[in-house]
Amino acid sequence: MDLVLLSGGIESTTLLKERQRLGPVTGLFVNYGQRAARQERMAARHACQATGARFLPVDVPGLRAPFLREDHWVAHVPLPARNLLAISLAANVALHTKARTIFVGLQQDDATRHDSGARFLTDLAQTLQNLDLALETPYRQLGKTDVMRRGLVLGVDYAHTYSCLLGHPRPCGRCPQCRARQEAWNAVGPHATQGCHRPPDRLG
Repeated sequence: MDLVLLSGGIESTTLLKERQRLGPVTGLFVNYGQRAARQERMAARHACQATGARFLPVDVPGLRAPFLREDHWVAHVPLPARNLLAISLAANVALHTKARTIFVGLQQDDATRHDSGARFLTDLAQTLQNLDLALETPYRQLGKTDVMRRGLVLGVDYAHTYSCLLGHPRPCGRCPQCRARQEAWNAVGPHATQGCHRPPDRLG
C-alpha cells in the first residue's frame, strides 16, 4: 500500500495515477488553511475517483486563526514549512493504514524552498526510516512540462486538476502557479495526441 500526498495539482495527480497502476494507493489531502483548500480538495477527490484510489482528507483545525492573517499571507507561500507539516501527518496516517511508502509530487522548481530541497528531504527520509517508512519524491529531477508529458501518456485529464493559489472557482491566470501551469500546457499541448484533454486553465 502506497500513500500519495495530494494537492489536486498537476504533479500529485500524475503521481497518483502512476502509483495506482502498480497497486493499491491512498490519496491524502491536507487542509492546513490554504486559500485554495476547497478547490484543491475537489480536484484531489476527483483524482481518486478517476483512479479508484482511496481518498482521505485531513483538516488541521485552528491552524489558520493564530498563524495566518490575510494581510500577512505571501501568495506563493501560504504556510512556511508546509511540506514538513504535510509529510509528518502523512507518516501518522501511513502507520495507521499500514502504508510503507509516502510519495510526494515535488518537482524541479520546488527545490528552491527550504522544505523542498535535497538536504531537507534526505534528512526527513532518514528520520522516517526510524518508523520503517520510506519517503519517495520521484519527480525531483523533472520540470512541470516533463511531468505533464508523463501524465498525458498515462491518460490524466488535467482539466480536473487545480493549481491557482487564490482559490477562486475559475483560476486567476496571474499567480505564479497559474503561470507555470499555462507555460507547461503551452509546451505540451500542441504535442498531445489525446483529444479528451482540455487546456488546464479552463478549470472551474
